[in-house]
Amino acid sequence: MPGPTSTQLTAAVSDTPSAQAAGRVQFIEHKGKRVLFVNYSHCDIPMLKAVAAEGNRVICREALNSVLTLNDVTGTSFDKESVAVLQSKVAANAPYVRRAAVIGISGLQRLIYEGIQAFSKRSLPLFSTRQEALDWLIKG
Repeated sequence: MPGPTSTQLTAAVSDTPSAQAAGRVQFIEHKGKRVLFVNYSHCDIPMLKAVAAEGNRVICREALNSVLTLNDVTGTSFDKESVAVLQSKVAANAPYVRRAAVIGISGLQRLIYEGIQAFSKRSLPLFSTRQEALDWLIKG
């Protein structure tokens, strides 16, 4: 029986959370300023972990105290392990991030959000809309 083709292997690799995470961590521009959009929206646990790792990889390549980040957690579920991953990545990113904003927090996510802020000793302001968050980010 023949093995998988290179196309099948490429498709299988691109279906992994790690491969898909790169598309969820992208620099965007808002009023002439570069903002790193980290899209955690509707992530399952493996994808959330992969996006957090990709975000950390991208952020750590930038100059210290230079990155503006917008984090969207709309509809995302969390477990104990993913919260621990986020806590460690948020703390590790701190030297590189000038300002960070969060959108999409609802219900019990607020408790997790507050815990991550407390653990990382960072202020991560919460906004109702993407536009409000972006406007705040570029003012600083």
